[in-house]
Amino acid sequence: MRKSALALSTLLCASLLSSGSVSASVVLSGTRVIYDSSLSEKSVQLSNEDATPNLMQVWADSGDENSTPDKADAPFLVTPPVFRMEPKSGQTVRLIFTGKDLPQDRESLYFLNTIQIPQIDMRKSEQNQMVVMLRNRLKLFYRPPTIVGTAEAAPSLLRFNLSQKDHVWHVTVNNPTGFHVSLTGGKLLLKDKELPFTAEMVAPFSSASWPVSSLKQAAVVPGNVTFSYVNDYGGVSEGKAAIAP
Repeated sequence: MRKSALALSTLLCASLLSSGSVSASVVLSGTRVIYDSSLSEKSVQLSNEDATPNLMQVWADSGDENSTPDKADAPFLVTPPVFRMEPKSGQTVRLIFTGKDLPQDRESLYFLNTIQIPQIDMRKSEQNQMVVMLRNRLKLFYRPPTIVGTAEAAPSLLRFNLSQKDHVWHVTVNNPTGFHVSLTGGKLLLKDKELPFTAEMVAPFSSASWPVSSLKQAAVVPGNVTFSYVNDYGGVSEGKAAIAP
């Protein structure tokens, strides 16, 4: 028994050190997890689409991409933390908030990690086998019910403007809401031009700025911004806003 436990521990550690975020055959029911703090727990559904069993380990962290289960620092208890998934089967994992004092006027961001360890073919035990361990990492939003407004309306409240820094034009967005808005891209619309720019998640009550390298004109005329963002259900929606003067 001790030998098996040691082997399992070694496998888990190796996977955490070597694996990145990849597409796994054990999938979660969504691309993000919203934890409503008015509830006592949150259930997350996993599905094993393989024709073979998989061993799973699940934990939450506060933002360290290299986090490991033994150093999980998010205020969530994940149960069960380790389990076996039979072929073509499902498993429910429960997240329980442990009561850390968090802001009540905005969301707090954490991450949910899963490691998938496939079954070793014991018929080939005398041969060298490479075990590929797959890791996925999802955003986990702790959402108090006391936040003003709604997550659905937050993208429409973003405010955009243009500014120059080191002779390069930038699109700056301000998020006046208590919700994270996960932008996935945008376009600056100036007269008959569509100038794309890279965009990322904007935290509550904060701003972010991205360069528009293709914008060269010295004087910027009024225009608009179109942008895409990820909604609560993991789908991509579109938004549009005027550029503030």
